[in-house]
Amino acid sequence: MIISFAGTDGSGKSTVSRLVGRRLAERGMPLDHVDRWDIVGNPGFPAVRFMRPDVPDARQCVAEMPGTPRFLFLMWSIGMALLGREPAPDGHRPVLLDGYWMKHAASEIVYGLDQGWVESVVAGLPPADFTLYLRAAPEVAWSRKEGRDVVPYECGGDESCSRESFLDHQYRIREILDGWAGRFGWVRVDADQGVADVADQCVGLTLDRLDARVGAVAGAAP
Repeated sequence: MIISFAGTDGSGKSTVSRLVGRRLAERGMPLDHVDRWDIVGNPGFPAVRFMRPDVPDARQCVAEMPGTPRFLFLMWSIGMALLGREPAPDGHRPVLLDGYWMKHAASEIVYGLDQGWVESVVAGLPPADFTLYLRAAPEVAWSRKEGRDVVPYECGGDESCSRESFLDHQYRIREILDGWAGRFGWVRVDADQGVADVADQCVGLTLDRLDARVGAVAGAAP
């Protein structure tokens, strides 16, 4: 079962997904937490041994790529993280994905890629069974990131990383994510709340979905 966290930059995806994984593990429900950068310098992904184990530099190189190869690389990397581990992970453990394809796909559409083509590419990835959409106001996201880790990629390419460029870019990303949330049935979570409150809500929603899945499997058993 793939559980993904979608949202704009600064919506809390990384922090919340880690908290949810930790809290569910404390309840005796272990999960696999997957990130696209897991593949770098990791012997568990032997087919990716050509990549240097320097994630910050890899991120910077990706940001400097032209849009089409950048998008394809990002989708390839998350696909490898999901499907390329040796030995293959236990298929019975739920998988938590921070961001999955959603935010990067929306970002690249804002940067100019054709939305229909982008959607056709991501359709080739394993579908998420449950997506929690952490919907945050860009102003709230900026307040969380200001002075810490804002990068030009999150600001429409603006090297000065101004508040105005960040807000403009994130509002455009959020508009696309809003459309996908309606089309694909994502569960919306108010991510303007404190991160701990968001994590509590996501834990409850995830437990409900996992319980429902277990019940469905039990009901289908002969």
